[in-house]
Amino acid sequence: MTNTQKMVRLNLDLSPELNQILDELAKKIGGSKSDVLRQAITLMQIMVIAKEETKKLGVPEANQLIVNEIILSSEEQPKPNASEGFLQTFGSWEDTRTAEEIVDEIYSSRTISDRNYSL
Repeated sequence: MTNTQKMVRLNLDLSPELNQILDELAKKIGGSKSDVLRQAITLMQIMVIAKEETKKLGVPEANQLIVNEIILSSEEQPKPNASEGFLQTFGSWEDTRTAEEIVDEIYSSRTISDRNYSL
């Protein structure tokens, strides 16, 4: 980030536990709390993009085995609008047959069982 870019100041309320974690992470990376949050936002952005592209994000061991898969919890995932999803299904059925031909096929494919059932 260059000094010429305009920065936006945010106020953030954290629990004491999260603040301590933020302090510890800043010390580990040799940066500030803001640096930690910027890197966390970048990682979250990568994760969201991967999820949108139906990819998975993982943390591999040295031997390339994935030991931790990073997923978005259902609370963090954007909730699809149920009515929009329903409306998108309209007009999606394509068939060369008429409605009457389809109904006739449904009725003709039904079978009657000769089994006797007793209760």
